[in-house]
Amino acid sequence: MALIERETEVQALRAALTDCQAGPARIVLIEGAAGCGKSELVDTLDEWADSGGVLTLRAFGSLAERDLPLGVMRQLAGDAPAGSLPEVSVAADGQPQVSAVREFQTALERLSSSIPLVISVDDLHHADSASLRYLQHIVRHSRSTRMLLVLTAPLHQDGQDAAFGTELLRSRHVRRIRLRRLTPEGSRLVTAGSVVPAPGEDLSTELHAISGGNPLLLRALLEEYRSAPSGARPFRPEPGGLFGQAVLTCLRHSGPHALNVGAALTVLGDSYTPERAGRLLSIPTFTAAQSVASLQASGILDGHLFLHPCTESAVLDQISSEVLANLHLSAAELLHLGGESLTTVAGHLLATAQRDGSLVTTPWAVDVLREATEHLLMNNESTRATDALELAHELSRDEQQKADIKTRLAAITWRVNPGRAEKHLSAPLAVLRSGRLASERMAPLAELLAGQGRIAEAAEVRSIILRESGANGAQDNGSRTGYGTVADEVSGPAVTRTEERAGRGDSRTDAETAAQVFLRNTVLTDETLEPVVRALRVLSYSGHPERAAQCCRELIAEAERQNAPAWQSLFSSLLAAVLLRLSDLHAAEEYARRALDCLPEQSSSAFVGAPTATLIRARTLMGDHAAVARQLHQPVADTLFKSIHGLAYLRARGLYLMATHQLDSALGDFLEAGRLAKSWGVDRPSMLPWRTDAAEALFRLGETDQAETLVEQQLADPDARRPWVRGISLRLRAVTSDRRQQLSLLNQSVDELSRSGDRVELARSLADLGRSLRAAAEPIRADAVIRRAWNLAWECGAEALCAEISPELEPEDRMRQRSTAQPQFRSGTDTKLSDSERRVATLAASGYTNREISLRLHITVSTVEQHLTRVYRKLSITRRQDLPVDLQLTVSTAEAV
Repeated sequence: MALIERETEVQALRAALTDCQAGPARIVLIEGAAGCGKSELVDTLDEWADSGGVLTLRAFGSLAERDLPLGVMRQLAGDAPAGSLPEVSVAADGQPQVSAVREFQTALERLSSSIPLVISVDDLHHADSASLRYLQHIVRHSRSTRMLLVLTAPLHQDGQDAAFGTELLRSRHVRRIRLRRLTPEGSRLVTAGSVVPAPGEDLSTELHAISGGNPLLLRALLEEYRSAPSGARPFRPEPGGLFGQAVLTCLRHSGPHALNVGAALTVLGDSYTPERAGRLLSIPTFTAAQSVASLQASGILDGHLFLHPCTESAVLDQISSEVLANLHLSAAELLHLGGESLTTVAGHLLATAQRDGSLVTTPWAVDVLREATEHLLMNNESTRATDALELAHELSRDEQQKADIKTRLAAITWRVNPGRAEKHLSAPLAVLRSGRLASERMAPLAELLAGQGRIAEAAEVRSIILRESGANGAQDNGSRTGYGTVADEVSGPAVTRTEERAGRGDSRTDAETAAQVFLRNTVLTDETLEPVVRALRVLSYSGHPERAAQCCRELIAEAERQNAPAWQSLFSSLLAAVLLRLSDLHAAEEYARRALDCLPEQSSSAFVGAPTATLIRARTLMGDHAAVARQLHQPVADTLFKSIHGLAYLRARGLYLMATHQLDSALGDFLEAGRLAKSWGVDRPSMLPWRTDAAEALFRLGETDQAETLVEQQLADPDARRPWVRGISLRLRAVTSDRRQQLSLLNQSVDELSRSGDRVELARSLADLGRSLRAAAEPIRADAVIRRAWNLAWECGAEALCAEISPELEPEDRMRQRSTAQPQFRSGTDTKLSDSERRVATLAASGYTNREISLRLHITVSTVEQHLTRVYRKLSITRRQDLPVDLQLTVSTAEAV
């Protein structure tokens, strides 16, 4: 290895040896960084000398012996033939006498007259000062002797005596040889001559990157590679192994401060300057810069950074945790005073704490950590931001400040772990309930609780705010006073305003448009998270779930970009709920699972109730009751039924219980969900139609009067203006109506649900309509409607509903549907049709004859036939039975039977 890429140096050394044998003295100074092969080159010279009849005298400088007078000279004298050189000595002041030096010089000349001499001194910078006086005299006076003096010294290091270095500069007989690190090609040649890499493994490139071309480090890596298990790839040096030892050797040979400077560099990173490193280590700036230059030359550093993580790890292995903690603390103080960025200072504070260092001497740390948190969040470093704020909480001694920090922690931790975020609010709530929380800190706490869906606790805080502010009538208004604002925060003010406009007859589109504009122009942050969720709810509940779905997909991608898994879970959960409303059961199940998979501590978070509820409902409709039963046996958070997510969970569980004929238990869940929703002021049928859920259970239990009362209450709610709420309510109202009114109500229900996008509920109403038509002696229409209901349920994956409808099908239809039914739902199918064509096609698909269609739409039979012909051509079908089942009904209830 020593001779690879050393051809020029070898040639120069051979020439010097040849010249000295001819008579005139030669002096060669070999310079190079630690580990670059200075000693190997001297060893090679010794081998040449021994084989060429040349006498070699060799000495080694040592840090341990640099204060031992004449240590180097005694080594040289010891290699000479006995009696050929006089004994070296020093005077009382520790310096050699001139007469003794001259006597030694004369003896050398006498010895070299009989045999050429090679005198080598390795690590000259460690030679004692007395020996340097002897060597200086030899350099100055040995020009005519047959002698070669070879000295080795590292780069960027000063020896003990500047005068000796000056003497070398003066002499015209000195030849300087500088050894450099190996190039990538040199490393390849060394590697190829030492080991056989695994097939496809670019070993030389990797080893060169780790070693920086330093021959000593490269040799250590090759030795470790030979002994490493063959399957341990890619290769990395072992901690404390040969490579680590070689790095330590390079550090020790790069100056007395090199190891400490290396530690300082790992701490300072990009904040390094020679001045800062010097202040950190209490050494002169020049000394720090010199050590850095030495480490650069050896290939350990690239600039002021470690060339490779393995090298940095090898250095850190030599530094105790306590020393590193103190360095980080000192760096934090130094950089804080120097006006360095808050995030950098906070990083050093965190590193100090992680190594169990004490921060009691940094009273400013809490404010720095809190401010740094916000900068870290802007850079999407949520984990570091959380760590910084948790350390700030640990260091704070002010109760109000600690409550503030915990509240902020709850907000930012929501990005990653909702369960932990919910736990963070326990401490502020405890301070609140003890009466010690300052009033200005209550509103943010209430807002955050509401944002987490913890309605009961949010209302508790609101009540205290109202009481302390002396709000009139706070006690008289009961729960509505405490919960009205919270209800807006959960459902969204825009939703509430939309309904108010609807009540006045105003357009409902203003809030929807505002929500879309808001979502399009808003950047997702901790502060905008809740408004974004509210805007999504506006789109979901106002009849545009498909737009909400698209926004959710975009927000999932943004949350992933921001490395916020809990946000991914949140928007996946919202998307799952929207897809469930759109009756895409398999997609709803998939996104609900994704939402759960993003969470690290599922059972500890009340939020888990939301995606779990969607998962339960989707699987219940799909008929996978065994999977639902297993899901319901999973533990839930203690706070679930104090949160808005608990309402969704109760409804989902109730629907499963009703599907498995556990009607009393199902009714209990529906009524409990209703009780909580009313007490929290979030009784919104568009969010939670608990009355019709309970009514259906009551109808099945034979409690008709109570069921009718609940249905009428839901129809009287402002939310009943929405197609989805009105559609499911009308279906239940038809249960106890007379035959003619029943047909009218079910037709209205089908009409409303056709516009809602909920194909499963549409299939339910169609199935009920088909049964009513059959009871009204309209078998042809009844068969067509029931067929359409079954197709819809099948397309959605609602196998349980298919099984419920199947007995209503004719035997031949049942066989044909099961063998040939394929999903026909295509988004935008009816956009090919004009309004007139769509109305005709919808009635035809529902079983109406051409004459019946003409009477209901007030057009001629010929016009009906023309419309159908165009419909068949546009949809590439040939008969009425092939009409798609996803056509949107636009026939008014006045036109329906």
